[in-house]
This record gives sequence, C-alpha cells and structure tokens, in this order.
Amino acid sequence: MRMNCWKAINLNKQYGHLRMTIFSLMLTLFTFIIIYIPAAYIFTDTMFNNKVFIIFFTLFILLYPLHKFFHFLSLLPYNDKIKKSLYLKSGFYPIITIQINEPISKWACLLALSTPSIVINSSLILLSFIFTEYAVYLIILLSYHIGLSFSDMVYIKYVMSAPKNSYIEENETGIEILVLSTD
Repeated sequence: MRMNCWKAINLNKQYGHLRMTIFSLMLTLFTFIIIYIPAAYIFTDTMFNNKVFIIFFTLFILLYPLHKFFHFLSLLPYNDKIKKSLYLKSGFYPIITIQINEPISKWACLLALSTPSIVINSSLILLSFIFTEYAVYLIILLSYHIGLSFSDMVYIKYVMSAPKNSYIEENETGIEILVLSTD
C-alpha cells in the first residue's frame, strides 16, 4: 500500500511559535470574558469561595498533563506504536510528547485531537453548575484549557478538510495528510 502526501502541516512554520502563543493567550482571555460575564449574572446569589486557591492552583498545573493523558487515552489502540517522552523546558516546565509512529485514519486522528477538549471542557462546565461557589475558578480553568487546545483546534480544521479515506502521520514538525496512491 503506497501513499502520497496530500498536505503537510507545520504550525510553527506556517504561523510561527510566537503567533500561535499569542492567539492561544487571546483565545484564553476572550473565552474568560465571554463566559464570566453571563456566569456573574447566573450565579448572582452565590458567594465565591476563596478558600480553595491551592486546589485551583494544583488543578491549573495538572491541566496540561491531564490534557495530554486524554490524547493518549484516545490513542490506546495504537499503544505499541506510540512514542512517549517527557522533558523539562527551562529546567521547570514539563513538556509531554506523544507521537504515533505510523499513519492513522482521519477519524482516529480527529478523535485523538478532540477528546481532551470534549471531556475536560464539558466536565469543567458541569462542575461550575454543581459547585457554583467555585464557578470563577472553574471558568478560569475552562478558559485556560480552551487556550491550551488552540493548536488542536487548528489541526482539527486541517484534518476535517482532508479527503474521506485519508491517513494522518505525525512527525517532529507537524502532521502529514496521506492519501492512497492510484498508481
């Protein structure tokens, strides 16, 4: 089975790392503003509880590894073909990489890209309605996670536009959309 590259996507080359970071931060801020304003009206009778800041801070730090865990969980059927690594950037910030060593179907890729957003965001929204006194913290976490998911959203946009029976291969610089060769 021979495949040809239909499109190669390298977000850092196309948009630049700084621009991607700025878009992500803007999305985080914009999301917080858009969600917090209606939440302030919905939860008017609620006194916000400031006694859980340490829990909030811990969840804030753990959100990135949790996000990566859900990527990994959705790729579990390919576990023997996944390369996992962890290193500390600047000696402090953990960077977790999950790279699959063979092409996967378009739909498996879409599932892997969207699982963290669906699971974590819906959980945070649900928790903000259950624990209204912590809603502001949960909205901050939700906004942060949406910003964290920005590159996933950009990849989803590209993968959605790929041909129906295409395959996605990940490499060090981004992803390649592959189609079966007709020769």
